[in-house]
Amino acid sequence: MDKSPYLWIYLSENTRRRNKIMHIIYYTLIFILISLPVRANERFLDIQEVKSKNGLTAWLVEDHSLPIIAMQFSFKGSGSINDPAEKQGRSKLLSNTLDEGAGNIDSQNFQKKLRDNSIALGFSNSRDHFNGHLKTLTRYKEEAFNLLNLALTKPKFDKEPIERMKQANISRIRSSLTNPKWIAARIQNDLIYKGHPYALNSGGTISSLQNLTADDLREFKDNYLTKDRLIIGVMGDITKEELQTQLDRIFGDLPDKQKNIQEMPAPEHKNGVYFYQKNIPQTVINISFPAFDRKDPDYYAAQVFNYILGGGGFGSRLMEQAREKEGMTYGIYSSLDFLDNAQKLYISTSTKNDTVPRMLEIIDQEIKRIKTEGITDKELQNAKDYITGSLPLSLTSTNKIAKLLISLQKNERPLNYLDQYKNNINSITKEDVLRVAQRILKEEKINTVLVGKSSQKNNITILKELPNVQ
Repeated sequence: MDKSPYLWIYLSENTRRRNKIMHIIYYTLIFILISLPVRANERFLDIQEVKSKNGLTAWLVEDHSLPIIAMQFSFKGSGSINDPAEKQGRSKLLSNTLDEGAGNIDSQNFQKKLRDNSIALGFSNSRDHFNGHLKTLTRYKEEAFNLLNLALTKPKFDKEPIERMKQANISRIRSSLTNPKWIAARIQNDLIYKGHPYALNSGGTISSLQNLTADDLREFKDNYLTKDRLIIGVMGDITKEELQTQLDRIFGDLPDKQKNIQEMPAPEHKNGVYFYQKNIPQTVINISFPAFDRKDPDYYAAQVFNYILGGGGFGSRLMEQAREKEGMTYGIYSSLDFLDNAQKLYISTSTKNDTVPRMLEIIDQEIKRIKTEGITDKELQNAKDYITGSLPLSLTSTNKIAKLLISLQKNERPLNYLDQYKNNINSITKEDVLRVAQRILKEEKINTVLVGKSSQKNNITILKELPNVQ
């Protein structure tokens, strides 16, 4: 439901082609330069901290080579974790409707102004945070900043766009009910976060969405979209001095402090094997272990460990064994998921219904092998090379850089974090990876969810209802 994709202003064919070539050349040069070793007195990325007259803070990377400004912002702790069970989907619906009319501009004309001025403006929610983005050509920045201010401070919440977005979300949920991967994720979230707001459906349920009102959206906006929770990242054609002024213009009218702040204890990770029947040719398998947060000293070792186990695609152990050697799946992956109050390692795959027992054996064997035998020198070096080499790929567009600035601030990283990242990864040893494997891969903590027509029957809890959907 991204209603305002970035649209370039109409240019002649030759001008557009020339600008596109310049854009490619510029970011290719960035990629080459930031891939080179960083000297002790050099910055990986020149990040400036900007403070406005009224105390708002943003991180800025100036770039005046192209007439583009990209802004990402986030209200930390203001995500769906604040939606009660009876109002699941409230923050999601808010993210869909903030740009559906504001001030004295109705929905249709608000969207027309975005299109006519080639402005990309949108919002999104996650479990922990409420996010927004803006991208504009420099010549239209005044209009872009004005529309963003209106959307955040004076949204109309008219009946027609609210009902339209409700129906779009309900249609999304009904469509998701045909997707076994979505079903498996919904079940697992409910199981491992039982009793915690993370167990609820951040996108809402069919009934909760139907009952949401404009007053519910205003209440969330007024209570949670506040200056004390605001994080801002900007990349592009704007100076530090101008941004200082624009920050107060755009965000200065927001409430100062968030209300109803609640401390959320970490949820208990529930173990066991659970099965949901669905008449499909393959069974989806989701496996989860509790992990640790980004501030943990083993965070960097965990990145290397995950890459070797299943995060490295065709170079990972799980993929090599399950796909390359036994041909049981098209893909099997592991990933680390970091929420503010809970972290997990999860493994996801699918296989034919009659090969589920063997697939579970393979996963179990690889878990035990990396815990007991550790990793090889070659695996360690390959993981380091990939992880450090992939960082520049997150810096090849204005949007990506602005988004990275937000991520660094959310995770309370210092301004020079990127300068040290490569060294932090390269300092990891085989012993570090073994220690992390033993910390995370604890058999008594494993949670397994199967969705399909599985032949696996022993020691399984059968589930007959999907939680937080209807």
